[in-house]
Amino acid sequence: MSVFQIELTEKQWEIVEEVWANVEQETAYLSTLSQEQRLAWFREHQYPHPISFEREIGGTGYTVNAHFSKGAETVDGKVNRILNQNITL
Repeated sequence: MSVFQIELTEKQWEIVEEVWANVEQETAYLSTLSQEQRLAWFREHQYPHPISFEREIGGTGYTVNAHFSKGAETVDGKVNRILNQNITL
């Protein structure tokens, strides 16, 4: 087992706490919705554009583009496949 220690500045820690608070707030809200309402919420809040960005690291510019195959396995399908492979009745 590996143990990692990350040292954060006070400002970075404030950002982490803010993100955690937002996640907890959204999770609490989503738990009040029906399955159909949650699915509608997720569809509404999906990122509609391809995931891409540019970053400069150490003076070198990097462009990252993500592409997803329309025929690719879904998350649900993959989880079910993995569970079915690992569960014996």
